[in-house]
Amino acid sequence: MDTPIKLGIIGCGIAARDLHLPALQKLKHKFEIVMVCNHTEPKARAFAELVGGVPYVLDYHELLQQKDVEAVDIVLPIHLNYQVTKDALEADKHVLVEKPLAANLTEASALLEFEDRYQRVMMVAENFRYRETFHRLKSRLQSGEIGAPYSVFWNVFHLVDSSNKYAQTRWRIHHQYPGGFITDGGVHNIAALRYLFGEFIAGNAFTRSINPEIGKLDTLSFQFKTEQHVNGVFNVFFSSNGYSENRVIILGDRGSFLIEDNTILWQRSGLPDQKEQIDDDGGYIEEFLDFYNGIRHQKMISSDFREAFRDLEIIIKALETADSGLSVRF
Repeated sequence: MDTPIKLGIIGCGIAARDLHLPALQKLKHKFEIVMVCNHTEPKARAFAELVGGVPYVLDYHELLQQKDVEAVDIVLPIHLNYQVTKDALEADKHVLVEKPLAANLTEASALLEFEDRYQRVMMVAENFRYRETFHRLKSRLQSGEIGAPYSVFWNVFHLVDSSNKYAQTRWRIHHQYPGGFITDGGVHNIAALRYLFGEFIAGNAFTRSINPEIGKLDTLSFQFKTEQHVNGVFNVFFSSNGYSENRVIILGDRGSFLIEDNTILWQRSGLPDQKEQIDDDGGYIEEFLDFYNGIRHQKMISSDFREAFRDLEIIIKALETADSGLSVRF
């Protein structure tokens, strides 16, 4: 039986506590958390106690110096991803870093070069690549249940205000990366759309700021084309006051899919609707299993740096088209 991977966690904030830790607790036979790090002691100490009373440090370099730490889970503000990932690889650690890959395309491109330089597993925590809902949906699309898909619409209408836990973090509000919440959340949707419909080939967008208190932008409408001849519109409005929706509509020449709340609704003219409820935990367990299998069994991972670079490139170039008023080709 393979021994658990000795894991260090760098960053003890919301994502580490609410998203990563529950999955790791269910995978104790795969991962052993041996040390955690946060630059503020109260948060580091509280998280260390939460994961079982492991040692904690305030400087991530100290964690990287520990020989028994095989791999690190980097869960930090986005603008820190590049430097900490670089330092972790230079310390000969396997790396799982939270999405998006970096704060900008220059840093993201530099991280791509590390894949040839370091013989370590380098993975981005893009959980949408592991969600069962999208795996099931892709299978249904490939089986031709709605014929050839030709259009997709993904609407995310949500109110992010001061009561939102993510909007209470200063680095998100005073973001040092383009797009703020649009980029932070939007790379999820781009990853899923690429998984379902292939690479983006062209697009244009508009943006607005409705509530400057949550960052420089909170509204994006992005119209695009993919290599599989699917036209789409991705709307993400984070200041939608009074109306909320997270819905995907896919139109095919013989039917349509509506995806909402992990439910796939299959509709065809003249036939009864069919509905499937998916057991979808968000993809976090499968995400960590992929990381584990990449390290212990040298299996190819699904969410490598190149996939994450492409997600980030598309969302950033979409934002740039809004500034320029011109369409972009990918």
